[in-house]
Amino acid sequence: MRNVERLQPLLRCLGCGGKLELRKESLACLGCGAAYPVINDIPVLLERNEEEKTWEEYFDRKGSEIGDREAANSYISRRNFRFVRKHLLRLTGEVSGQTILDVGCGTGHFSQSLAGANFLVGVDISLEMAGLAAGKGLAVVKSSAKRLPFAGRSFDLVIANNVVQSFKDSRPLCFELVRVAKPGGRIILSSTNGENWSLGLFRLIEKKKYRRLGLHTAESLKQGLQSAGAAVRSVLFLHYPIGIVRMRPAGEVFPRADRRLASTIALEAVKNAQPADL
Repeated sequence: MRNVERLQPLLRCLGCGGKLELRKESLACLGCGAAYPVINDIPVLLERNEEEKTWEEYFDRKGSEIGDREAANSYISRRNFRFVRKHLLRLTGEVSGQTILDVGCGTGHFSQSLAGANFLVGVDISLEMAGLAAGKGLAVVKSSAKRLPFAGRSFDLVIANNVVQSFKDSRPLCFELVRVAKPGGRIILSSTNGENWSLGLFRLIEKKKYRRLGLHTAESLKQGLQSAGAAVRSVLFLHYPIGIVRMRPAGEVFPRADRRLASTIALEAVKNAQPADL
């Protein structure tokens, strides 16, 4: 139960927000008595709706069929995955001694380089994916990105790489990312660019996946993070496969060329000081 023991100080009940106590193969809430299973040393704190159930099944299948490879994370290609990872980790910068959350961690290939010098926690809706990430130094939880099972003000850095497009409404995720960050903590949120002209083509090529994607823009995600209590510093526009990367100050009007041609957008924000968090 080493994984659960590492996570236990951060975990909270989804119902009442109470602390959780480990009891054999489950976690019990000390407040309301709710019980959450522990499967293969991975705590499962998840309340599903149909949208989440669909993605859970999708990524369980990907992990089972493809295994512990970057391709299981369902990018356009391995090169695209590495291109996004390279530039988002540059945005993250050198970090050491921090408590970091990777929301939608997938196989763990994206954030594993941060594990050695930090306490790296991964959340994924797929138990299959979470199990693969656990082998790369992440302390993992099976849960939904829209309702994170952690105490407020827990993380120095919160990363949500290409998970927000799984939801039609980005606001619950933005709220949760900001809630669990410490005041002054950083949030890095990336997404498939909902304004990209080629998304229509991808919807035809891979209907089963792309028809479910939420279409989020740099401006809508900026507004979501700001409403949740964070100050957005900058926006990164990643143009794949041509390899152009442009960083724009959050306060400027984003050029049409970036808005229409960038394949991925990434926002860097800092949580404002707040009087209280749940």
